[in-house]
Amino acid sequence: MLVTWRARTVMAAANETLSWSFGLRNHTGKYLTSETFGFRINCNGTSLKKKQIFFLEQQEDGKVFIRTHLDRYLTADAAGKFGGDAEQKGKNEMFEIEAQPDGKWALKSAYGYYTGGAGESLDAYTKVLAEDRLWTVQLAMHPQVAIRNVNRKRYVHLAGNVLNAEEDVPWGDDAMVTVRFFDEGKYALEASNGSFLSDNGELKSEATADCRYIIEFWGGQIALKGSNGKYVTAVGAPGTLKAAKQSVGKDELFIMEDSHPQVKLTAFNGRRVSVKTGVEVSASQDVVTDTEFFQMEINKQTKQWSFKTCKSLYWTMGDDGTISNNHSGERGPAQYFAVEWLGPKLAIKAANGKYVQTKKNGGLAATSASANEESTYTFEIINRPKLVLRGEHGFVGMLPSGLLECNKSIPEVFNLDVSKGVCRISGGNGKYWKVGPNGVTCTGSEPDLFHVQLLDHSRVLIMHGDKCLQGAQNGGFTCTGTKPDASTLWEY
Repeated sequence: MLVTWRARTVMAAANETLSWSFGLRNHTGKYLTSETFGFRINCNGTSLKKKQIFFLEQQEDGKVFIRTHLDRYLTADAAGKFGGDAEQKGKNEMFEIEAQPDGKWALKSAYGYYTGGAGESLDAYTKVLAEDRLWTVQLAMHPQVAIRNVNRKRYVHLAGNVLNAEEDVPWGDDAMVTVRFFDEGKYALEASNGSFLSDNGELKSEATADCRYIIEFWGGQIALKGSNGKYVTAVGAPGTLKAAKQSVGKDELFIMEDSHPQVKLTAFNGRRVSVKTGVEVSASQDVVTDTEFFQMEINKQTKQWSFKTCKSLYWTMGDDGTISNNHSGERGPAQYFAVEWLGPKLAIKAANGKYVQTKKNGGLAATSASANEESTYTFEIINRPKLVLRGEHGFVGMLPSGLLECNKSIPEVFNLDVSKGVCRISGGNGKYWKVGPNGVTCTGSEPDLFHVQLLDHSRVLIMHGDKCLQGAQNGGFTCTGTKPDASTLWEY
């Protein structure tokens, strides 16, 4: 999916405009770069890293502002000077995006001139749309998303050998979609089973030409244009995705959203925590279905967590400490819990200062003074069968030798197998992650064992023993971290 733009103002879920980050690659294959020294811009970047990432800010009239990683704005004055040092937004910082048939962008200044050039010689002083005025756009967001159809207000999920837009809530691993980038600027939609959406709606094992799409930007919404020149739409009662429409209407518009972690919890009695039996939350089930999955959503201010059920209700602590799932809407202290990470287990502390424990009848109640056997739970992430990690220096990728590095511009997809709270991570080469003295490699015939701690929105600490995975600017990816910080927290 090459990325193009159409002027339309839209709002994402929860009435928040989507935030889009991207890189701009010129006709020579080099990325637009915002240098720290003097806020200068050039087109010398060879890969998509921090200095090459820009952020889109939209206006109701379809015009945009483009913010750099230094919180300055791209700017173009009436004399054609093109820079990246503007502290505030004004006329010079306003651009219009003109989408081309192949998905490239032409950035037109408020004075009607196109931006472009090469190396240090960049300007916005020509009205001729030549090759050096066109930009290939590479999305820089984390590629694992939930996708919602605008018209149906339903989420896309894997159903057999197709993708259907029919879920009220993106629940389970089948609702996770990975957006895969290809060097020519196109993208593919990878389902949770590793297959790719084709123009005719079938899922294929390889991302062949008919599985690669242009993304057209319609504000915060997107449309997907296939190799057959038609747009992906949701067809029939189940909303099966296929490229079948000549133009874009509401059924051809989609929204990409962050995907919250979903977990299953096993109590000391060996039973799964569930809401199957009704209002009460209880550790009572042996079989795992949607009612045994819980979505963990963090309060960014307090760093406490709420637990959402498949019925879009939240765990709530009653006056006697009993945990039920009968709350919807605005959340308060009774719906938020502090989580303590204990290796492959976790303990959950409620607003009354007590830990949630499993009673003899299986019911959950916040009545324990300590995190003992009855008040700890083995947790397993269930909606990340495909693992993509991004740190402060880029994505985690693999060299031909199997050595992992953390400064890649294109994400690599790994396989995550979680059992009894323990994680085993493997690559496309069929080998497992192994911790060595020079870093982490994907060369093992047997897996090293990891466990995770969810510490922030979409960010995780990955532990191996008493150390955590840590990244360095030179790409080093080692198991040397001792605390959560920018070098050890990974967007997943």
